Amino acid sequence: MDHFTLSLAVGAVAGALDVIPMIFQNLSARSCFSAFFIYFFAAVIVFYSDLPYLPWWADGMGFTVMLTLPTLFAATGKGQRSVPLMLFNALLFGFLISMAERYLA
Repeated sequence: MDHFTLSLAVGAVAGALDVIPMIFQNLSARSCFSAFFIYFFAAVIVFYSDLPYLPWWADGMGFTVMLTLPTLFAATGKGQRSVPLMLFNALLFGFLISMAERYLA
């Protein structure tokens, strides 16, 4: 499997892992697609870039937090209490994407 296909596969798995609990909570399809595509594209970005001054394991966390920030600001405007959970998911899945890039690629 080449590098690009591996990044797409890792992104699809990370996105699916984030969306599965959302489906069981009966959240809207728009929210599910948004979460899936954030992690899908975050994996491709992590696989093909490197943030300066960060260790390899923090690259994924940095990128996923940056990609999740607009969603966090939109969620805080609605008064939802899911912001800490969304931030935790971004850090966790970012770390897992970095681990996959380090050990699978």
